[in-house]
Amino acid sequence: MRWRIGSLVGEGVANLWANGFRSLAMLGLCAAAFGGLAFLELRQGTELTQFVRNYREGGAYVAIASVRGGGVSGARCESLNGTEGVVAAGAWRGAGQDTFPMAPGVLFQAADVTGGLLRVWDPRHVLGAGAGLVVGPAMAKELGLRPGLIASFDDGEPVRVSAVGEFGRRNPQAARWALSPVSPAGTFDECWVEFEPGTYEAGRDALAARFAEGSAEPVVRPYRRSDEFTRDPAAEWASRPQRNGWVAAPLVLFGLALVAGWFRRAEAGLYLSMGTRRAQLAVMAAAEYWPLVLAGWSLGFSYAVAIQSWHETAPTGDVLWHAAQTSGSAALATLALLPWSAALVARGSIASLLKDR
Repeated sequence: MRWRIGSLVGEGVANLWANGFRSLAMLGLCAAAFGGLAFLELRQGTELTQFVRNYREGGAYVAIASVRGGGVSGARCESLNGTEGVVAAGAWRGAGQDTFPMAPGVLFQAADVTGGLLRVWDPRHVLGAGAGLVVGPAMAKELGLRPGLIASFDDGEPVRVSAVGEFGRRNPQAARWALSPVSPAGTFDECWVEFEPGTYEAGRDALAARFAEGSAEPVVRPYRRSDEFTRDPAAEWASRPQRNGWVAAPLVLFGLALVAGWFRRAEAGLYLSMGTRRAQLAVMAAAEYWPLVLAGWSLGFSYAVAIQSWHETAPTGDVLWHAAQTSGSAALATLALLPWSAALVARGSIASLLKDR
């Protein structure tokens, strides 16, 4: 008997609908395999991404330069802004302690800062260097200050509060500070510089030479010591256990398809008795299994994304792409393997296969 491709496909689709329970079971297995693989990728990728983000926002790539027995040049510090590899740079100097009329007897630290320092201490909010007082969150809460209000030191003129900085992650001690943005002219106590991750080591090493002047001895220290970083996200991601899941999942599904085909070997014998070749059985099985695999991947991947987004942090685009690659590779390998399960089961004499009816 000669089969046309269209007839083989139609026969496979008919087999798909002929046993709804079997088809639904294979659909559920595919969704569970691909969805589970995608969820593992999403969960670990999102956790590592969040860890790296928190580490960077906590000052991982911030260096602090000071000069023993003197001060650092504010102009040289501010000039680092716009330099390749530098995120932000700024300087500060202490301006003593003072009190506010609304809290007599309570001392607050006052400091002069350049505009770039506000971006280093508060990376989530780009604060300008315009006129106005920038206060720490603890001071703002204690005195009831907020942007737009007028405040004044006991011995100073009234000044508008321009912003409340979130300094808790980069400089917690500044939570009770009152910061006055000033020109970078003159010297300051410290220069804070945040680098891009790839330029941090080289940039930190170059800071000492930048502030060396005469007999001054610059000191450069990292905001966070390297021994505080005990994890290697790149190594964890490269050695993740589900990395080779795109190979394991198709093999498991192929084994299940072989078991299902074993119980249908009488059908294979009937097709062979009509002159159907084993390669044509594979085409017929492809028409039966491929819709289930594709639908299973779509359902599993969508469900994995929904669970990750609902219970934890929504994954980034890169994490979604990696999860789609891993689970999609498993689906493609499954598409290639499953059709041959029918051909492998249809072995032996036709009479032997038909006896199993």
